[in-house]
Amino acid sequence: MDKEKILIKNTIPVKDFCNLRESVNFQKLTEQQAEKVLKNTSAVVAVEYEGKYIGLTRILFDFGTDAYITDVIVHPDYQGFGIGGILIENAIDYLKKNAVEGVRIACSLYANPGKEDFYGKFGFEKLPNNKYGYGMLIEI
Repeated sequence: MDKEKILIKNTIPVKDFCNLRESVNFQKLTEQQAEKVLKNTSAVVAVEYEGKYIGLTRILFDFGTDAYITDVIVHPDYQGFGIGGILIENAIDYLKKNAVEGVRIACSLYANPGKEDFYGKFGFEKLPNNKYGYGMLIEI
């Protein structure tokens, strides 16, 4: 992979978003559903390589104190080339650039089992911890 051919985009066509999700067995969305998801996302970091979208992450951010990084996706054909790191680094940079001066942001994400060490490289901590307690989830 020629890393000089990697382009970072802040948008992704709906069809490519759906295709990336399906490539990693994420919940299938119709194009109408995907369009709504993207419209209500604070920011998108997408990686394009040789005209094909190969990676994506979405950021949900209140532009104050809380952010959530979701859909960290790298197409299986491009895993192991550092694309996930590019996505996370760009997501963190976006949050830093859009932070309110003097306010700390609590940024969370849901790590698939076995991926915790990957996110740890970027400063994410496993929950529970003494500062933030246990992570909790409800599926609706």
